[in-house]
Amino acid sequence: MPRVSESAWPAGDPRRFFDAPIDAEQLRASSPNIHARAIAVTVGLVAGAVLIALGWWAIADGRWWSVVLGILVVLAGLYAVVRGFRAEHAVKPFRGGQLVPGVVVQQADGKVEILVLGDISRDPVSPPRFAYRLISFRAREGTQFVPGQWVPCVMHGFVGPGRRDTWWNFEASPISWATADAAVLQNADRMIPEAEWTQLLTGAERITELRRRLSRLLVIPDTELPETLRRPASRIGVPVEWQETGRARFVGSLSDRVHPAMP
Repeated sequence: MPRVSESAWPAGDPRRFFDAPIDAEQLRASSPNIHARAIAVTVGLVAGAVLIALGWWAIADGRWWSVVLGILVVLAGLYAVVRGFRAEHAVKPFRGGQLVPGVVVQQADGKVEILVLGDISRDPVSPPRFAYRLISFRAREGTQFVPGQWVPCVMHGFVGPGRRDTWWNFEASPISWATADAAVLQNADRMIPEAEWTQLLTGAERITELRRRLSRLLVIPDTELPETLRRPASRIGVPVEWQETGRARFVGSLSDRVHPAMP
């Protein structure tokens, strides 16, 4: 298990967010997503152009049902173009993504699986909602991932409607794609509390269940979490007291942040 220190902070704390310089050369050499945005834009433009052309052709037919169908197809084409341009760039996850613990659970023929533990809660006064997420990718040549290797990652690519208290799903990327600086990697390990690394080990026993899930995500019941993860001393970096209702009440400010090592 990585060596943790007093610099560890609860999930959601602003100091848990990755803010180290991004090594562009390392990213180009390591990230399998380096060309993903270019491919998404190209596919979006081609698909959008085809759909828009078909839509105009249907509208030109003049019959009411053809016009309605043509408008819908044109809208679908425009949506395809917008989705292509909104695709996430490989560097984006590392611009302020939250650090989360990860461990390599499989490496075979270049395919890597990493189990990560992340808080999917969106409401700062609600208890954290931790979930296991299984991430799969094909490793680039020259990179090394070994089963059992501890891998600090950043959360990104959150999915879920605006009014829910939790995210439906998320992605995660190893920070070793963005930097090769050993000091940065070691510091990232230490930013994550020992309780989260320990909980991640428990999730390794449920890999088979995760692989069966289409979402590759499994929410952890509160009863399976230690008290330090269920009721952290702070939320979003602000000290809190937990009420009988299960909700948090802020009792300080950003200037009064409580360190987990302090009483």
